Amino acid sequence: MQLRSVAYATDLFILRLAGAEVRERERYRVIRSPDQPTYFYGNFLLFPAAPERGDFERWTELFRAEFVSDPEVRHLTFCWDDPSGACGDDTPFIEAGYEHEVSTVLCATSVHAPPRPLAELVVRPLRGDRDWEAAVACQFATRDEKYESASHLLFVQRRMRAQRALVASGAGEWYGAFLEGQLVGNLGIYVEHGVGRFQVVTVTPAFQRRGVCGTLVHAAALHAFDVLDARELVMVADPDAGAIRVYRSVGFEPLERQASLFWFPRA
Repeated sequence: MQLRSVAYATDLFILRLAGAEVRERERYRVIRSPDQPTYFYGNFLLFPAAPERGDFERWTELFRAEFVSDPEVRHLTFCWDDPSGACGDDTPFIEAGYEHEVSTVLCATSVHAPPRPLAELVVRPLRGDRDWEAAVACQFATRDEKYESASHLLFVQRRMRAQRALVASGAGEWYGAFLEGQLVGNLGIYVEHGVGRFQVVTVTPAFQRRGVCGTLVHAAALHAFDVLDARELVMVADPDAGAIRVYRSVGFEPLERQASLFWFPRA
């Protein structure tokens, strides 16, 4: 099954590097991340098209059968390779408590400085335990309250352990944004065949809306073009979030949409 979506193509590239298993079935793909069982988008089924009538029962049965041997995988996540972001027949899923996520996929082949760069911000790759621990704390500080605190911290720690291993392998870099020595933002970029994919753009809540995000994204993108040999950069963002405006201000433009459905047990 040839992927049409650059978003899912780059997702699978990074997941494979991080140790995920990607298995081809006749009508779908199974993505499993043994070291990150609570990662919604590391353990999912990827279909060629949006759900149709009758897929709620079929997809649910397929997911449970594929992940029956993974007791920590308590969520269900369904994705489909449609760059238009079509929702399909999602009503049965929504009625069952699923969340429907449609993201904007943006690309850039060059970037320019944001309108209001933060001159005192130092952007550099993370180095050493202290930097990586600060990045974990930064990401945890932005936790959505719908996720239980202890389990979400474990998820972030596992995710960043995997990201650090990817950086060590030479697949890319994880960048920190520092003000007076304090890490206030971070993100990752990994590159394959000239295509770089941004990961987990995060700014500590107390430092948001101060120019950190735009300055960080611009500096990291320049580094990816100049040092990581990227020719094109891809990022995925919430279309309702203000970050889209920031990304466009440094040269990213919308290319496609990425849709998915997920469910997880609430406390």
